[in-house]
Amino acid sequence: MTTLKHALSVALAATLAACGGSSSDATTPPPVVPNVVLKGTITARSAGQIVVNGLTLSTPATVKIEKVEKAESELRTGMVVKVKARTSGRTGEAAEVEFEDAVKGKVEAKSSNGTLSVGGQTVRVDDSTEFEDNVNRLGSVGVDDRVRVSGVPDDKGGLRATRIDKEAGSSNDFEVKGVVSDLSATGFTLKTSLDAALADTYTVTLAGGATIPAGLASGGFVEVRSLKPVQAGNVIEAASISLEDRLGSAQSEVEVEGIVTSGSSSQFVAAGTTVTTTDATLWTGGVAADLIPGVKVEAEGVLAADGSLAARKVSFRYSSKLQGVATALVVAADGTGSLSVNGVTVKVDALTDQRDALASLAAGDLVELRGFLGRDGASLVATRLEARNDDRPILQGVVTAKDEAAGTITILGKTISTSAVESGGFHDYDPSSGVDGASISKAEFFAAITPGETVVKGRGRDTAAFADPVLTAKEVELEGEK
Repeated sequence: MTTLKHALSVALAATLAACGGSSSDATTPPPVVPNVVLKGTITARSAGQIVVNGLTLSTPATVKIEKVEKAESELRTGMVVKVKARTSGRTGEAAEVEFEDAVKGKVEAKSSNGTLSVGGQTVRVDDSTEFEDNVNRLGSVGVDDRVRVSGVPDDKGGLRATRIDKEAGSSNDFEVKGVVSDLSATGFTLKTSLDAALADTYTVTLAGGATIPAGLASGGFVEVRSLKPVQAGNVIEAASISLEDRLGSAQSEVEVEGIVTSGSSSQFVAAGTTVTTTDATLWTGGVAADLIPGVKVEAEGVLAADGSLAARKVSFRYSSKLQGVATALVVAADGTGSLSVNGVTVKVDALTDQRDALASLAAGDLVELRGFLGRDGASLVATRLEARNDDRPILQGVVTAKDEAAGTITILGKTISTSAVESGGFHDYDPSSGVDGASISKAEFFAAITPGETVVKGRGRDTAAFADPVLTAKEVELEGEK
């Protein structure tokens, strides 16, 4: 990032010198010309820098929060933002960062399974959700508190919160965003997602003085603000309606991150965007067959005239996978709990897709789990759990360390030894199928790994040889980048 800025400044200085410009003018960097639009969650930030969709970006002078220009310091981890940026590799410079909440209003209800109701919309909290109070987390929010929620639609017909902030005051103002249908001069239907069967649906009427924005048509994306609570029948009396810019214009380069709410690998909806793929689409962190509702992905490609995204690449954001013997089972009355697989502690929460219930398992059963690294940095939070008949143990995830001389890699805090990898057992990544890619040498395998970025799958011959603390693999395979 700093190198990119320096190169731009040097290029400008050379141009000014050739034109007889002053040396003081040469220190002023040129404006950033964006080459991509990113929509995703801020996963890390520091002064002058944010990480969005795995890209580290220097932040600009222009930061807009709810359409109002703010200081860069107002940005927070967990915010879903739209960024216009110039990127090179995994770094870049942001020309503009925009944040818009998904819903804002009073908490009407709070359940013990990690959900809130705000204006009739179900807001689900998982281990990755950021809070203003990250110690007490959901315990810091109560009924009648006003909250601002950032998040994306989920596959259960609600909103998966990426960040929740409390707001001062006790007003009944309510804001929600969604897609317009059944438009008339007096109102319209608002759906919070493109997935009609899943979306929270509202009937929007006009309060005195409110008007339909010029240019609004069915299919348009809007923010509706009401001065009153949502009324019976999910009716919103709109005090104001504003058009919202989704991603960009046709042929724009776009990267969007979200939960798959419907569809299959050929066409699906994520973060309110329809994504299409072809045989040429690159899949990383998993294969096309892994694409089902509920998984979190990032899609990169070109925006079509109809607003859909033609994906050049699809990356699975929850790329960790375990297969092996279940031990240390703990099951709560509500069916949530924990277990251990291949020495990794796994949490099963209210949002886990339990294809086979945790409560139905016994110690020694074979299971497969998918998920993401928890906030504690050591345990896996399961997004899917199912029983298996396959006794070949698997550990897959982002490599955090490698030692070619020792023949080891570290994944999910566990050491995988490649000392017993069989002939032809080092594999490149084949995104077109679920089978192993082409055989490569040990040197090529280790050279292809970038700690913190590369996803690798290690597979053992049997459970005895894949025992904690050192998991001895018979095969290892590159699985692309996280």
